[in-house]
Amino acid sequence: MGRDIEATVIIAKCGKIKKTYGIRLERRKHEWYRTWAFKINEKSAEREGFNKTVINGKFTASEEYNGCPHCFGREFIKCGCGKISCWNGENIIKCVWCGARGEISRVDKIELNSSVNF
Repeated sequence: MGRDIEATVIIAKCGKIKKTYGIRLERRKHEWYRTWAFKINEKSAEREGFNKTVINGKFTASEEYNGCPHCFGREFIKCGCGKISCWNGENIIKCVWCGARGEISRVDKIELNSSVNF
């Protein structure tokens, strides 16, 4: 018999070209793994309910994770506004969702809430 796979999708925006994409997350044991990213427009993401995903934990990139489908970045950041965007190593960033500027700091675990009002 096949195993049940717990998976979900969160919404992110490319930090370089400001286009929306989805990140598929799969739970393996006690951690979430980023397994795939894909282009999606905002209306489709909202229709699928991807803009309502809320999960907690560590979010490791799996070997097969392809990164942002627009700039190919494999890392992401979470702004104080709660939204996600890809990250390409900059120390100071400007959020593509809300426009806030800030310095990057590392954390081990976060709550991801891709609640997005398009």
